[in-house]
Amino acid sequence: HRHLLSGGGGYGPVGADVYETFYFDVKAYNSGGGRLSVDVVSDCPHPVGLSLEVHSIGIIGRNQHWIALALLVCVFALIILEVIHRTLIAFMGAAAVLFILALEHRLPSVFTILGWMDHGTLALLWGMMIIVSLLSRSGVFEFLSVRLIEASGMDMWRLTWMLMLFDCVMSAFLDNVSTMLLLGPVIISLCKAIKMDPRPMLIPMALFGNIGGTSTMIGDPPNLIIGNALKDNIDFVQFLKVLAPGVILTLFPAFAFLRWYYGAEVYGKKIEVDMIELKKRYPIRDYALLARCSVILGFVLMLFFLHPVVHFEPAYAALFGAIAILLLGPASDFEHALEKVEWDSLLFFAGLFVFTEGISELGLLREIADSLSLVIEMVPVASRSMVSSVLIQVVSAVASAFVDNIPFTTTMIPVIKRMAASVEGLSIEPLAWALCFGADYGGMGTLIGASANVVTAGIAAEAGYPISFMAFFRIGWPMMCICVTVSIAYLTLMIHIGYV
Repeated sequence: HRHLLSGGGGYGPVGADVYETFYFDVKAYNSGGGRLSVDVVSDCPHPVGLSLEVHSIGIIGRNQHWIALALLVCVFALIILEVIHRTLIAFMGAAAVLFILALEHRLPSVFTILGWMDHGTLALLWGMMIIVSLLSRSGVFEFLSVRLIEASGMDMWRLTWMLMLFDCVMSAFLDNVSTMLLLGPVIISLCKAIKMDPRPMLIPMALFGNIGGTSTMIGDPPNLIIGNALKDNIDFVQFLKVLAPGVILTLFPAFAFLRWYYGAEVYGKKIEVDMIELKKRYPIRDYALLARCSVILGFVLMLFFLHPVVHFEPAYAALFGAIAILLLGPASDFEHALEKVEWDSLLFFAGLFVFTEGISELGLLREIADSLSLVIEMVPVASRSMVSSVLIQVVSAVASAFVDNIPFTTTMIPVIKRMAASVEGLSIEPLAWALCFGADYGGMGTLIGASANVVTAGIAAEAGYPISFMAFFRIGWPMMCICVTVSIAYLTLMIHIGYV
């Protein structure tokens, strides 16, 4: 009896390339036990290594998909109810999945668990938090916010769409986490200057950052994962040619929904402030600090932009920039920077990464992916490309809204590779674009769907304006549905005319 329990690229021996890992449920034919034989056939022209391990997983292992689903529901219920801090909830979820794996005699090593944490994201966040915290001491964010108010002509809606478009462009060429860390303090300062609640600006900023980040290979983590995994099939220019037009089409209904959602109460009024007084109140406070931070931040941003060329990890650029700023400043800068780092957000990310990887290890994500593959195989050959595009976008969007889109994308890549190679009527490119749109737009659905959302919530909480799960969900989920609907129509048309 063969039953697929879990899978995905596993952690193999040092130096080995583990392409796929399968878990089988083997039942003896009688109580006295029996012999098990495994026949392996390969059409690969090169030598293939095979590793076999025996684990006694018991009844828990046979029902681990349902256990994983129950844990996911419980964690989300606690986050929605907000009875416990979300960082503690993430740690509880991580401990629960590790406990289940221990009962199956599959408890990973500490080294493996640390590997589940996305060190690139954590290092990038820490480095950018240090840089932004010191840059804010110079008064530049308040200074820029006053200039933005002036440029808007005192019109709130014009100010909003100008900021959202700028956010989209920046998120396309930086990652949207860095964009939020840079623009978030500007929004806070701007809203403080006009005596307004910043949440109607911060939440859309996170949403439009996700939309803009979809347009390039480096704008959103799922795109970078897909681009690196399929570098023989698609490149940076193809990402821009295929995804960017879809993103542009998405912006029109997204702006219309945003205007309708907040309405005249927020966007219909004129900004009534004394510009002369604001300029006097918010000058640049420390030009030396501004110069030091600007030069280093400019160098860091240049490395971000050149990532497709020089392949220098953004996390290292942010870390080196943060260390440089701290080394060149007085001791008081070091103490201030450490106080301003959002340690609860970093710990939340660490716990969430372990939880979602544990859910993946329990096979829930692979079960979703395999079910999707089976459904597509039942579709007539002539319609498979379009149907697979629609299904992958819908499933990826919903799954990425409730499970961080990074592990889901990692799980789906071997699935779409296998589908393109073995299912008649499918090619890898349309499947990859569908996964990009679905995983990226799906991150808008909930507060923990994308890293930028969590960063936004941390910035808002630090300023005294906490964003609840439901407050984000009420605007994020319908925005996600609108964007996915547009991307489905766009990609279906592109497949029909043969553009992809």
